[in-house]
Amino acid sequence: MLRKIMKGGHRKPSKSDGNDFGFGAPRNSGSGPANNVVVNHSSRAAPGPPSPHTGSAIAAPPPIWLWKDYGQLSRGNDKNDTKVAKRYIDHSFVLKLLDLFDSEDPREREYLKTILHRIYGKFMVHRPFIRKAINNIFYRLVFETERHSGIGELLEILGSVINGFALPMKEEHKLFLVRALIPLHKPKLISVYHQQLSYCITQFVEKDYKLADTVIRGLLKYWPVNNCQKEVLFLGELEEVLEATQSAEFQRSMVPLFRQVARCLTSSHFQVAERALFLWNNEHIVSLIAQNRSVVLPIIFEALEKNIHGHWNQAVHGLTVNVRKMFLEMDTELFEECQRQHAEKKSRARDVEEQRELTWKRLADVAAQRGGEDMITV
Repeated sequence: MLRKIMKGGHRKPSKSDGNDFGFGAPRNSGSGPANNVVVNHSSRAAPGPPSPHTGSAIAAPPPIWLWKDYGQLSRGNDKNDTKVAKRYIDHSFVLKLLDLFDSEDPREREYLKTILHRIYGKFMVHRPFIRKAINNIFYRLVFETERHSGIGELLEILGSVINGFALPMKEEHKLFLVRALIPLHKPKLISVYHQQLSYCITQFVEKDYKLADTVIRGLLKYWPVNNCQKEVLFLGELEEVLEATQSAEFQRSMVPLFRQVARCLTSSHFQVAERALFLWNNEHIVSLIAQNRSVVLPIIFEALEKNIHGHWNQAVHGLTVNVRKMFLEMDTELFEECQRQHAEKKSRARDVEEQRELTWKRLADVAAQRGGEDMITV
C-alpha cells in the first residue's frame, strides 16, 4: 500500500480524479484497495465535481477520511512497517508535509500535527532536519510574511520535543530558543499561538533554570509599546517564567525587568496595570522581590505613588494600595527612605520648573523692553 501511495505522485491523472486538492482520487466505496494519495501543496483549491463513486461533491478543504488514510504513512503495522517507510519518507517528503501546515482548515492541521509527530518519533535520522525546517518556517514568519496558519500546531509538536531534551542541554537547542522561539514574540498575530509559545519557553526554563535571564531579556527586547492586549499576554508569560526562575538569575535581570514593570504599573490601560499588579499575588515572585527589595522598591516606588494619587481605575488603585502596604510591612526603614527620596525628587523637579519659568519670563521682559527691534523672526 505504501508503494502505491508514494508512486501516486508520478502517475497520470485519471478521469476518476474527482478533486482539485492534489491528493488523488476519492476513496472507492467498493472492496478494492484505497486510492493513491499524493503529497502536493500546489493546489488546495475549491471542491471538485461530484464523485462517480458516491455521486456527491467532496467537501473543501480535503475530507477527513483522506487524512486518516494519509496517517498510515507514519503508523507501524504489518502492512506498512517502519523499514519500508524509510525508503519513501525523505527530506523532500518532510518539506512538502510542512508546507501543508499553512492551511486554514484546523482539522487538516490537526491531522498533519499527528502525522509529523509520529514521523519525528519513529525516524530519528530526520529529527535534526525537521527541527531545521520548522526553524525556517518561523524565520519566514518573523522576518518576511508575518502570517502563517499552522504556527500553533508546530509549537505543540515542539513542546513535546523540548520536553524530551536531555540534560545538560545542547548548544544547538539553546540557539533554537534564542534565534527561533524568542523572536516569535515579534509578529502581531502572536495571540493566535501565544499559549503554545509560552509553554515552549517555560519548558526551556524548567529544563535549565540558567536560561531564565536569556528568556527575560528576550521578552524585554520584544516588549510591545502600543499594543495593550499584547502587553497583557507578555505579563502572563513573564509570571510563568519567573515562577521557574532561581534567585541568581533573577538578580541578573531584575533592574531592566522592573523598569518595564514600573511602566506597566502606570499604564492608562487598566488591564495592563492590573495584570502587572497581579505579579504580587504569586508567592514565589514575592519571595524573590523580598530578597532583593533594596533594588526593586526604589525602581517601582514612584510608579506606586503615581497610581495612588492619580490612576483613574478604582481596581488598580486598590491593588496598588495593597502592594504598597506589602512593601511597608516588608521593610519599614527602606520604605521610609524611598518615600524621603521621592519627596526630594519632587521638590527638585518643582525648583527646576520654577527656574525654567523664571528664565522665560526674563526673556519676555527683555524682548518687551527692546520693542522687538533686534528680534529675528522666521
